[in-house]
Amino acid sequence: MTDRPPPFSALRAVEAASRHRSFTWAAKELQITHSAVSQSIRRLEADLGTMLFERKGGAMEPSEAALRLAESYFEAAQSLDRTLKEITGAPKEGILAVAMPADFGRLWFSGKLARLTETVPDLRIEVRTLSAGAQDRQCDVEIEFAATEGRASDDVVSDLASFPVCSPGFLGRKAISRPQEVLRNPLISGGGLAWDGWTTHFQVAPKAPTHVFDDAAMALDAAAQGGGVALTHLFAAEGHLDTGRLVALPLEAPTGRAIRLSANASPGKADLVDRFSMWLRLEVSRSLALHAARSGAGGAGL
Repeated sequence: MTDRPPPFSALRAVEAASRHRSFTWAAKELQITHSAVSQSIRRLEADLGTMLFERKGGAMEPSEAALRLAESYFEAAQSLDRTLKEITGAPKEGILAVAMPADFGRLWFSGKLARLTETVPDLRIEVRTLSAGAQDRQCDVEIEFAATEGRASDDVVSDLASFPVCSPGFLGRKAISRPQEVLRNPLISGGGLAWDGWTTHFQVAPKAPTHVFDDAAMALDAAAQGGGVALTHLFAAEGHLDTGRLVALPLEAPTGRAIRLSANASPGKADLVDRFSMWLRLEVSRSLALHAARSGAGGAGL
């Protein structure tokens, strides 16, 4: 690589593509052509001597290097924005009321607050949890798990896939590598995910869950303590997978739902909403990439 730093525009393209996991959507956001995004990233890859994106199915998966560049660009952009506000005398602090499902907030979002504060230090968040199907139009931003059918795609943060998990000890005592073998064990359900959709995807006979919880955290704790196999998604199970309390079985199925973000804020908060949205999309991409790396080529990569 030359001593000359990479163009800011190339880093911006990497950041947008990392959030969207798509060159096409990055180009739409940046209002440039798909070719311009692709060429900019390819030149940067050549300069750095490392691959930044890999096509997997219909998505462009960012590498760890791409995520680091994206985060660095985002932090630099935030620093520049704060400086401009200081120069112009614009307000430096803002607060967003963000509504989200309770399980998402407790099991995923709360663990990211330190990173949010570090990345967007002038943003304050008021979190309001929503019960299934509820809406709070008084919030500035709403995060929900919603059906993908018949909905616009520009508010999609990530599709939601389900996969079974169990404790390492439980897996060590059982031979579980195929859908039929999963169903020979006690099934745990919780947090709104139904085993019926999973069995339909793998074309195996349905089986009623052995234990049912109305709380995803309780279902995962039961599985972590060897109570059986729980059906979950990354944004509930990430903490357990990171600590090794649970292992993901490489049997992923689509749920027909996605994490969606919608804004109801006043025009005066548009900048705060944009910065929060950019951070959330980048953080979700990071979780997806780390999970894919953890699971390996044959894992339950989402």
